Amino acid sequence: MLQQPPSHLRNKPSIRRVDAVMKIDHDVLLFATRLVEELGESAIRISRVRLVELTAANNLRAAAFWRDVMHTSERLLAERSPALAPPPTSPPAVSPMVSSIAAQPSV
Repeated sequence: MLQQPPSHLRNKPSIRRVDAVMKIDHDVLLFATRLVEELGESAIRISRVRLVELTAANNLRAAAFWRDVMHTSERLLAERSPALAPPPTSPPAVSPMVSSIAAQPSV
């Protein structure tokens, strides 16, 4: 008769583990949103510095959190200012200044 492996060796994640992962995602989004609102472009630099510090200290869990914050901040900034970061498939944007100069008749 086959025996079941002990509960800590089974591949099923516990409910607590799933809840913790979901909570961290919301925490990352909230934290990144607040950083971007308050610091703008500096949010990415600050999260990158924290990521490097925590990686050097071998704090992998905190480093993973700050890595997610950094990526989320980059995404939020790209959504917030699409003129500064156009998607690679779109044609280059023409600035309003260039189009107004081209529209003026030469004397």
